[in-house]
Amino acid sequence: MPRVSIIIPVYNVEPYIEECLQSVAYQTVSSQIECIIVDDKGTDASITIAEEFVNSYKGPIPFRIIYRELNGGLSAARNSGIREAKGEYIYFLDSDDYIIPTCIETLLTMADKHAGVDLLPALYIRESNDMQQFGSKSFPEFSSNHNEIKRALLDYDRIPVTAANRLIRRSLIIDNDLWFKEGIIHEDNYWTFFLAKHVKRMAFCTEKIYYYRETQGSITKAVNKEKEIKAYTTIVSDFIENIDNIEIGTQKRIILLHLLIVKANNFYKSQSDFDNLLQRFKSVNDIWEKTLLQILFFVPFNGFLYKKTVNLLQRIYSKQI
Repeated sequence: MPRVSIIIPVYNVEPYIEECLQSVAYQTVSSQIECIIVDDKGTDASITIAEEFVNSYKGPIPFRIIYRELNGGLSAARNSGIREAKGEYIYFLDSDDYIIPTCIETLLTMADKHAGVDLLPALYIRESNDMQQFGSKSFPEFSSNHNEIKRALLDYDRIPVTAANRLIRRSLIIDNDLWFKEGIIHEDNYWTFFLAKHVKRMAFCTEKIYYYRETQGSITKAVNKEKEIKAYTTIVSDFIENIDNIEIGTQKRIILLHLLIVKANNFYKSQSDFDNLLQRFKSVNDIWEKTLLQILFFVPFNGFLYKKTVNLLQRIYSKQI
């Protein structure tokens, strides 16, 4: 049985897919890996290139392609891969990126050092400044402090909010129904909120082992307002409904962050829709916090009073564990 199942969703990445697959084939612990390629029904030659690669590959890694019937998006493709995975750990690799030859060996060495680790994120080799902040705030090599782990995972400037480039214990996903939310963008933000509820043992790799490529038309750059509205409405609503009793303030802080993004970018269909989201968030806050929220969303965006109110709310939330 493989120790690591590398899952690669494939959709319209013709210029990059071969390099991605080659980077898996060159792994130094190839005998401990399986690679699951998920065809998400793109319109270019990506999957043809992947098929040619798999058919010509003669090494020890079992490569297999899962063919979806219809395009379902990144979340659906990842879920298809999880269902087929056999490894102790899952590792998501985006098909326009690639990994260094010692990537999986480095992560497995750390996983063995800290037996029973649930999650093991690592750092990125960056093509752009988008990942520049990560690694600037310290996290211990290992922690079994659930509060500390949850705070770190929900701090978007501390650990990359991505599903890629981390070992995730497969049983953690299956046992806790940590499937990706299908039908929305920003699926990694959504998934991380629920993942953070269950990670009890986490190690962190400060080595840069994953090459993150910023491609033309990347989903992180292209803005489709209809999709943004759907995603943020779902994210804010579901986060509010699923606040638990561990790191309450951390959860409120991340909901506030998303609400501020919604307001700043007009990611709502009508003012009444936004007011409804805000009212739902107020319902999980005390009277003093509700007052500050009322002020925050009344005063001019990014003005002096706005910034002061945001900072005050964040300080209040930081004390709620």
